[in-house]
Amino acid sequence: MDIRWDFPLNVNFGRVILMKNLLRRIFGQKSEVNYLYFSFFLVFLTVLSLSHFFTWDLPLKGASLFFFIYAIGQALWEVCCFVLIAYILKRWTPKWVYFAFISLSFVLMLVHFSNFILVKLLDTTILYPMRYFFGSGVEHLIAGFQALNMNTTMIAIILLTVFLVPILGVFFYAWTFRMIRQRPLQVSLTQIALTIGMTGMALFLLDWFAHPFLNHESYAKYQKRLPLGTTFLAPTSRHVVLQHAFPGARNEKDAQSHLPLIASKHLSNIYLFVIETFRRDFLDAAPHLTAFAQENISFARSYANAGRTELSWFAIFHADLPFHWAEMRDTWTQGSIPLQILKRMGYKISVYSSADLKLFKMDRLIFGSERQLADRVEEFSSDWHLQPCERDALCFEALKRDLEPEGNVYLIFLDSTHSEYSFPKHFPLQYTPIAAEINYLTLGPNSPELEMVKNRYRNAIHYVDHQIGRFFEYLQGKNLYQDAIIAVTGDHGEAFFEEGAMFHGTHLNEYTTAVPLFFKFPSPEWVSQTELATHIDLFPSILHYLTKQSDFTSLFDGRSIFSLDRLPFRIAVQQNGMEAPKEFCLEQSDLKLKARFVNASELEILELQGYLPLDIFLPLSKN
Repeated sequence: MDIRWDFPLNVNFGRVILMKNLLRRIFGQKSEVNYLYFSFFLVFLTVLSLSHFFTWDLPLKGASLFFFIYAIGQALWEVCCFVLIAYILKRWTPKWVYFAFISLSFVLMLVHFSNFILVKLLDTTILYPMRYFFGSGVEHLIAGFQALNMNTTMIAIILLTVFLVPILGVFFYAWTFRMIRQRPLQVSLTQIALTIGMTGMALFLLDWFAHPFLNHESYAKYQKRLPLGTTFLAPTSRHVVLQHAFPGARNEKDAQSHLPLIASKHLSNIYLFVIETFRRDFLDAAPHLTAFAQENISFARSYANAGRTELSWFAIFHADLPFHWAEMRDTWTQGSIPLQILKRMGYKISVYSSADLKLFKMDRLIFGSERQLADRVEEFSSDWHLQPCERDALCFEALKRDLEPEGNVYLIFLDSTHSEYSFPKHFPLQYTPIAAEINYLTLGPNSPELEMVKNRYRNAIHYVDHQIGRFFEYLQGKNLYQDAIIAVTGDHGEAFFEEGAMFHGTHLNEYTTAVPLFFKFPSPEWVSQTELATHIDLFPSILHYLTKQSDFTSLFDGRSIFSLDRLPFRIAVQQNGMEAPKEFCLEQSDLKLKARFVNASELEILELQGYLPLDIFLPLSKN
């Protein structure tokens, strides 16, 4: 019996010894690490993250101090993970796999640097352009970059950097490896794993003790400045269940069944100018439009319903809040309800666009899946050799060529005022000095270049104003001005670091949503009943004037400016890439709400000033 049991016991003991030796070889054996290479990464990540904090006027305290320490710990944790991966690949994979990782690590540093620039410029992370540019294929990616109007210098720098960075990574690794050969450092897998674990545990404990004292506003401000852009724990947000759920998207067939058939003996020409990136408080750069506003209908407060073009265009032409933009983009085929009504009345629709109508499938959503609502489309965005100001000039030339006395809707989309703010080379400058081009790497809230960039923007506005003023004179010379219905607006505004961000699309505030909105109607006795108007009110007001009917609530959210039955609030939504917007800002008298939809009946409160009634969306529920 003893012999029978001793044999397997000896075998099992031998297996234990073999396993112990194997684990000792895996975890205990030391290997050389290029500490100079990875120390560079640590310094690089730390400096990038902490530079955000060093630029602020306020001293480090409270939330900022927590994130300052957290950024250092997270940079260390990430670099240790790099070391761990490099250690494993170097010991157990072919050399080409290891050097491929070295190249990739340098690319990751480039991603971190790109993220740093985006946080610095737009106060958002690299996930923002990823959602925006890579949401709908290569065609949209190309169109999206073209829409940026980025100068050729920056495009060349970006392409050259992407090409060279992986190669430079390998050469830099080889150079630093030679430097450390005289003083090598060997570490074990156990030491690396313990460093990662202890650093992660320290971050978690710091997070555990601090997160109850962080509010959502502070967290949102500092979180994106971390190397990994997040923490283990987030502050608890306040959720509210609404008394009435936010209504869903309208059914297209039901909407079309309610289309009115209205006859009119005389169809005044309608001219709608949608000016890209036109901020209301920069109107002093537009003397012709200022005079136009004073002579006709303007508003003390006029706003876009979004801070991005595609959502604002939806709000204008569908007269609907853009929450259901994505669903309607993918399911509707017949185009804008207001334009369908105008077509049924007998109008012809002509489109002149300097901007790309195909971006985010805006042309299909506005004019139908085959652009069937548009009788004529003149699109100048496809020629990359033309500056936006040149494309705008072509729009006005084509518009003048096609003018008819009545029965036409002319839709003009102008792009000069989009960054990088375009005007002809020999156009007389009203605002100097100007930046020759925008340097995205050095531009900041305290940069002397910022005011010169603003002057570029002012001159671009002045150029568009010049073109519109000349066109109004042309209409008057043809005796077509007096009988015209004219509307002028900007699709959204523009920020210049007033609240920590440049350009538009990343923040909902006064700077990115306050836009001019002007009307001219042939009958001056038609007087606006409100001092507040938004994009969704534009076509309802025109239809009210033409049809003498104001109740279109079964067809869209917007209300006529000539009607007393108006929505008691204004809403602007935040873009969400190719998906439906969830975050929004609502203002109603003393109520200011920033929130995010969890579902149709539940809100996550981001910011609240005043009292929030649970039936806040009741005015929309009957639709």
